[in-house]
Amino acid sequence: MLNLNNFRHGDLCLIGIDKVPEGLKESKTNIIMKGSNNNPHIVKNGKLYLQNKGDYIIGYLEAGKKCVLLHKEHGKIIRGRTLREANIKEGVYELRCQMEHTNKSMKRVVD
Repeated sequence: MLNLNNFRHGDLCLIGIDKVPEGLKESKTNIIMKGSNNNPHIVKNGKLYLQNKGDYIIGYLEAGKKCVLLHKEHGKIIRGRTLREANIKEGVYELRCQMEHTNKSMKRVVD
C-alpha cells in the first residue's frame, strides 16, 4: 500500500514510497546529511540506504516504530537535550534535498 506521508525537515524532504529500490545496501551511518552550518540530520530507529542519484535524491529511509530525526534546529525541543526531535511515521521514504525555484534556475534550499 502506498505510503502518502511526506515530511519536511529543514533542507531535507521525506517522500513516502512503497519500498526501497532493489540493489541498495544499508548504510553504516545514522547521519542522513549535513545541512547548512554543518548540522547533521540524524535518524534513530530507522535503516538508511544512502546514494547519490543526481543532485537531489540522496537516499532512502525505512522508518521503524518510534523513528525520530534529530537536528539542532528542527523539531520539538526535548528538555535536557541539545538536539531537537521530530517523530517520523513508520514507513519507507525517499530522501531529497529541498529545492527552491529562482528566476534563473533551481537550487538547493539553505536553511
